[in-house]
Order: sequence, then C-alpha cells, then structure tokens
Amino acid sequence: MKIKFAIYFLLLFSLFAFNSCNRNSGRRHGKINTPTIEKKESIKQDSGNQVKVVGITDGDTFKGLTSDYQEIKFRIYGIDSPERKQAFSNRAKQYLSDLIYGKTVEVKLHRKDRYGRSIVWIFTEDGRDVSAEMLKAGMAWHYKEYDSTQQYSDLEYEARLLKAGLWVDKNPKAPWDFRKEKKKKKSKETQTD
Repeated sequence: MKIKFAIYFLLLFSLFAFNSCNRNSGRRHGKINTPTIEKKESIKQDSGNQVKVVGITDGDTFKGLTSDYQEIKFRIYGIDSPERKQAFSNRAKQYLSDLIYGKTVEVKLHRKDRYGRSIVWIFTEDGRDVSAEMLKAGMAWHYKEYDSTQQYSDLEYEARLLKAGLWVDKNPKAPWDFRKEKKKKKSKETQTD
C-alpha cells in the first residue's frame, strides 16, 4: 500500500512539474494546453472497476484515477444535482466529497454521454450506492428522464417528505429546468447582440 501511495504521489508531482514547466509554451487563446491522460478503454462496461477519487466537480460528477493511472471524468448514474449558481450546489458537492473524495471506490460503466463522460454506478468502500446516498440526503433529484429505478424514486420522495437537504426550499428548481432557462437566456442575449 505504501508503494502504491509513493507511486501515486510521484506521478502527481511529475504531472505538476511538467505542467509548470510548459505553462508558457502551451498557451493558446488564454488557456493552458495540458496533455490529456484520459484513456477511454480503461473502464469496462458492467464490470467492477476500482478508481481512486481525485477530484469532485459538482454533486454528480467527479474525477477518478484508474489502477493504470488514467484520470477519467465520471458522471453518476440516476441522479442530477444542483448546478453551479443554484441553491444547494456547494452543499451537494461537499456531501459527495465527504462520501468519496480521496477514497477508492467501485464504478460500473452504464454508458458514455454526449460529452464523453463515463456514466457510472458508484459504490463506496463499504458497498453503499452513492446515487442512493445523495438522494437520501436530499442532495440530488432522481433523474427520471434517464432512469426508472423505483428505489431511487422512493428515496427522493422520502427526502422530500423529510425536507432533507435541498427539499427544505419551498420551490426547489430542478437542474434540468435551470439549464434550460440558462440556455434560453443565453440564446436571447445572442439574438440581441
């Protein structure tokens, strides 16, 4: 275990040093070009894969490091958490972080989404379903457009009744509605320019 940690640390240090050295040479349009280390075939369909969680993007998206040191962005299956600038976004992100950040978890690939992210079921070290945990805590909606799991629907319903997490708000806005409104607003702004 100590050897794996030392290798992991050296890999991260090497990547940091590489990025620091190449910071100015890779600039284009104000962004730093860094080499991608994603290897899409690292996560196999419907099989248990162990990943070390190295980043939390929001309440339903995270980055994991595979056993062959490939960093992959994952989207959690069956849930949709509040978007940035939406009520409870930071709390959902923190709750997910408390559940999985820095830990080795099991992921099972459901499919890839249109953004190339791996949509996965994720299970904590002690076997808990992370989607269920997020719903139970009121940190996400059951994403019924893409999933019909009765257990997830029941957990959202119970969280609503208990006013857990985001359900304390009188009229919480679903993330998909928030995204539609944001897109519509952006479209109107583009038309007026």
